[in-house]
Amino acid sequence: MRTPLIAMVVGTRPEAIKMAPLCQAMATDSRLQFSLISTGQHRSQLDQVFERFNLTPDIDLDLMNKTSNLNELSGRVLQEMDGILENVSPDMLLVQGDTTTAFAAGLAAFQKGIPVGHVEAGLRSGDIMNPYPEEANRRFISLFASLNFAPTEHARQKLLAENVRDDIIVVTGNTVVDALNTIAGRITGLPESVKRLVTLGRRLILVTAHRRESWGKPMEHICRAIDTIVTTFPATEVVFPVHKNPAVRDVVFPILAGHERIHLIEPLDYFDFISTMKYADLVLSDSGGVQEEAPTFETPVLIMRENTERPEVFDTGKAALVGTDTEEIIRQATRHLAWDGGHSAWKTGNPFGDGKASERIVKAILAWHEGKKPYLTPQESFSPNTTITTK
Repeated sequence: MRTPLIAMVVGTRPEAIKMAPLCQAMATDSRLQFSLISTGQHRSQLDQVFERFNLTPDIDLDLMNKTSNLNELSGRVLQEMDGILENVSPDMLLVQGDTTTAFAAGLAAFQKGIPVGHVEAGLRSGDIMNPYPEEANRRFISLFASLNFAPTEHARQKLLAENVRDDIIVVTGNTVVDALNTIAGRITGLPESVKRLVTLGRRLILVTAHRRESWGKPMEHICRAIDTIVTTFPATEVVFPVHKNPAVRDVVFPILAGHERIHLIEPLDYFDFISTMKYADLVLSDSGGVQEEAPTFETPVLIMRENTERPEVFDTGKAALVGTDTEEIIRQATRHLAWDGGHSAWKTGNPFGDGKASERIVKAILAWHEGKKPYLTPQESFSPNTTITTK
């Protein structure tokens, strides 16, 4: 049987991080070939990830520019991917998550009769506008995907509720845990760029906020909460890598700049960000990926969103949904920072994966190519293994 050629497309940092371990798994498996395509949706951040994981795209489209809006980007991806897919002629195109790159590239493949594999399928918030445009993107992809790699059983159930066929869904775990495992052993402390800012012995709060839903008044509410938290707890310091988007910076800097215990810094590369997360006492974030990463290090996270498509994070006992309401953020942060650490049972283990998601995806693709069902048996599928410990 001919060796299958699998094309993979990425455009943003989270996509690249989550596809990197899958690229590495395919590179060491002689039973298939792969081609990595980059749209360049987030140019500088993509390059950092490629360097960190020693990856070089086979095709680099560099489609994003400073004036691109979602429609312009979608149109460019569709147009360029049409020619790329014609030339590469893959047996399957893998897309990851819910970005504009994932949706437009997947649609281009579908319209050319090329099967689409959706990595991280089945995440749903239930609100088409939140997160925007991600909720719509991932729902659309599920309509035409030939293989759905659901990270968890919860995600599988969401797909089944939308009448996606059970035989084209496999539960693999999330590849972000695979990515974490490749670097976790190299983390020996805070990165130097952060270490020189903070005072030893103070409690460290890591903040990220960048989503469209957080722009404007919600971002202002977040910043007011951070200012109050640091003022209330003098033994705390905040590290806030501020996104380069003016919609974020134009709100964050006027409110928080100048506070001696709030450090507004440039975005960290993946390794430095994960290292900071590992040693943080608390994370405040509107990121989806952070919800998946924090449980690996047992780092509590306050989710600054109105809803989450990752409810498994609550199984850890270390997460709370706080929205962007100033008082609720303060209340939940106070609850954590005032806790003495001696009276609560927490679950350990990451409910999103065990580091073997890429291995399962490769196995399922090979079974699909050979026409063997099920693509993964129940015993081969991911199932979380969490245990109770007293902290």
